[in-house]
This record gives sequence, C-alpha cells and structure tokens, in this order.
Amino acid sequence: MMKNQKKKVLSLSLIGLLMVTSLANFVQSASATSIISYSPDGKGYLEELTSGKYLMHLEGSPYEMGFQQGYLDPISVSRLASDDWMREVVLNMLEADDWILNLVFNEVLSRNRLENVVGNVVSDEILDQVAAASGDSIDDKLFKLLDLCHVLVEYNTRYVPQAFLDEIQGVADGATAAGVPVTYEQVLLLNMGMDALLALAYPVVEPLLWLIDLFAFLSCSGYVAQEDATTDGHTIMGRHWQFTSYVTHEEMMMMEFYPDNGNAFLSTSCAGFVGVTSAMNDQGLGIGNDMVPAQDCDPANFGMGTLLTARYVMQYTNQLSEATNFIINSVRGCSWIYGIGDGRNGETGGVALETSAHNYRVRSMGYTRPWWAIFSPNPIEKKDDLVTYTNHYIYYGMANDADSTAIKDSKSRYEWLTNEALTMYGNIDLEQGFELIDYLHPPSYDYYGDDLTQPVGAAVTCWDLTSLEAKALFGNYEDTAIYAAL
Repeated sequence: MMKNQKKKVLSLSLIGLLMVTSLANFVQSASATSIISYSPDGKGYLEELTSGKYLMHLEGSPYEMGFQQGYLDPISVSRLASDDWMREVVLNMLEADDWILNLVFNEVLSRNRLENVVGNVVSDEILDQVAAASGDSIDDKLFKLLDLCHVLVEYNTRYVPQAFLDEIQGVADGATAAGVPVTYEQVLLLNMGMDALLALAYPVVEPLLWLIDLFAFLSCSGYVAQEDATTDGHTIMGRHWQFTSYVTHEEMMMMEFYPDNGNAFLSTSCAGFVGVTSAMNDQGLGIGNDMVPAQDCDPANFGMGTLLTARYVMQYTNQLSEATNFIINSVRGCSWIYGIGDGRNGETGGVALETSAHNYRVRSMGYTRPWWAIFSPNPIEKKDDLVTYTNHYIYYGMANDADSTAIKDSKSRYEWLTNEALTMYGNIDLEQGFELIDYLHPPSYDYYGDDLTQPVGAAVTCWDLTSLEAKALFGNYEDTAIYAAL
C-alpha cells in the first residue's frame, strides 16, 4: 500500500512538473509573440506594444546599438536620413509665399553674409558653389543650403564623442545590411543638420517674425512638476514635441538604450536618431529641447548639436546640476530651450535652461521676475514646485541678450499650458500629467481643429522621473497612448 501511494505521489508530481513546464513554455511563447524581429547579434529587437505601436530595444557597444537600430528599421532610417526629408522639414517650417521664401533664401545664402558667418571654416570654392543666384528656383536654393549644412556638420564632428560617431556609422551599416543602402553622411545630417540649418536661418528669419509667422510647427512645450504639485511627491515631466508631420509621425516609436558604458535610457524617437528629443534615464533625469528663434547663433561652430547634446546628458549625467552644467559648458551655436527634470538622487526638481550661442539663463522652479525688469516676460507659474516652457525666453534679459522675439503663438501656448497646470496643481501624476501635456489635443483651444485623424506631428510624452514610467501618444491623435518603463 505504501509502495502504491509513493507511485501515485510520484505520478502526481510528474504531472505537476509537466503542467508547470507547459505553462512556462506557454507564457514564454505568448510573450515572444510580440517580438517582431531580432538583430543578427540577438541583442536588439523590435517589439509590438500594441497594434501598430512599437518599442525598439538596443544594447551593447556604440557600433552594435547603431547597427541594431539600422537593421531593425531600415525603411524609417532611409526616409528620415535623406535630403528629401530635410527639404520637407524646411518647407514645412517656412510656410510662406514664394516671394518671402526667396527673400529669406537669398539673404541666408548671400556670398557676403556667408563669408562673415562661416567663411573661417568653409572654402571659397564651396562658398562660390553654394551662394544663391537670384534666378535659382526655391528648390535649387534649398538644396544649396543643404549642401552647406553637410559641410558644416562634417566640420563640427570635432565636437562629437567618437562613440556617437561610431553609433551613427552603425546605423548606416545596419540599414545597408538589411538591404536599404544609407550612408554615414546622411545619418550624420539627420542627427546634426538641424542645428546647422537653424543657426544659418535664425539670424535672417527672426527679425521678420513680427511681420509674419515663418515657423508653422513651432509648437514644442513642456513642464516639470514635483512635491505639492503632484499627488505623491513624484517628479513628473511633460514633453510635447511638435516638429513636423511629414513622415515623422509614421516612424515614431519607443526606443530603449542599454549601452555598455553609461546610463540606460528610454526615448520617444524614430529609427535613425542617435540623439534624442525627449528621454528619461535610469537615474531619474528627463530632458526635452524646444526651438527658440534668436539672432545669437554661430553656424560655423554649433558643437554636437541639440540632439546629441541631449543624448549625452541622458547617457552620462546623473543629476540635475550635472546635466545643466554640461550644457552650459558645451560648445553651442544655435538657440534652444532645454527642459530638464530630476526625480531621484537628491536633486529633485526641474529647470528651463534658456540658451543661445553665447548666452544662457537657468530658470528654476519658483523663478520670479525682478520688480524692475518690467520689459521682460512675466512668468505666471507662481509656484516653487512647477516650471513650464514653450518657444520663447522668459528669464529677464535673455531675450535682449540673444536678440529674440517672443512670438504670439508661443506666448499663448505658454499661458494655456501653465493655466492648465495650475488647475491640476496637487493632482498631477502619470495619468493627469499626460492629460496636461496633451493640452493641444483636438479640439482643445481649436489649435489643430477637430480632426482626430491628423498626425500628432511627433510625440506627446509624460515621464514619471521617480518611478521611471512613461505614457506617450504618437502617430495620429485618435490613436491610443502607450505605456513603457525602465
């Protein structure tokens, strides 16, 4: 009897073991069904988070991560790393009549002006080739401008860490290995060309902003909230990246980087971007970069550019002060506003770091305008645990020093966002924080009308910098937001 009982127990144990093993295999199989593809080295993969929304996982050395990125989504890389995409970006940015565009291009590409702003790094031969003739078409002038940007980008690679250049080479090689040829120079232009382009154009375009809005998609904005502004004291950061709906909205995804050296970080981005526009690292730092037209630019020496600067902050800095100081001390040639938040490591909080080529101001939470600076913008946050920002300088004296005009559209969006934040004050968490940064969602403020099938343009993301969670919307406004975490 005892022997039979042992047999029964053994049989039941075997059955249980088989059931557990089968269940484990089922779970593993079920989770694996969301993986679309792996890179050849087996480290990188593309995962479908929900219908049509993807996460790309990258890990390893700089070159390995670049290769994985290019190999896993070569079509997106080829569409974005191209002169055609840059051309559409410029034309979307400068929505104006042909006579205005001709005026702008003629001035940007005038031989005398180019000698002054880039003559020390560009040869006379190239200047002769690039300088616009009055009879050229707008397309001809645009491609001459892009030719010049290629030259300036190559010159400024001297300011870029070799690891990032290796990763850019990897992206090109990975896409090419996947059957979609892409060159190193094309990926380099995607990651650095915007700074060259804007640094050339801003000094010409900025004086015209009082007359006409030449930046149709200048709709970036953000905030950082903490302590009493939030439900649980977490640091919550919102990032609205409104760049251009041309192609980009179709390419957006979540990308997670696990480099051999430095911090891991999560970014709402597109394949082809080694730099970042909106990201959070595993130290609780978050960053975003907003366009701000200013005349204080240096296109000859714009440094590594805003995308790679933000990438460096994510990978190699751990605290708010460290991130801020790195940007302040870096080579800069184009004006940007950096939103930076910190949810861990003892330096919680956030700033709007207002920069130009030769000037900067750190607008911290609780900043108030001096009583005597009556001609500077007046911040309306009025809280010491909240900072908001759009596309104009607010810190007193910065607009004057950088020669920058606060356009009406940016001031309106700043007021809308800040008032929404003050209304939600004390109740901001990941969910409410996402609703806050999605404040332009149609039909809100009638900013984009009421068509929900239109592209978001780029991405709307809320980062919980304390719990390292994220909620993001990209694609079309009617799409469902997705969640991710580090």
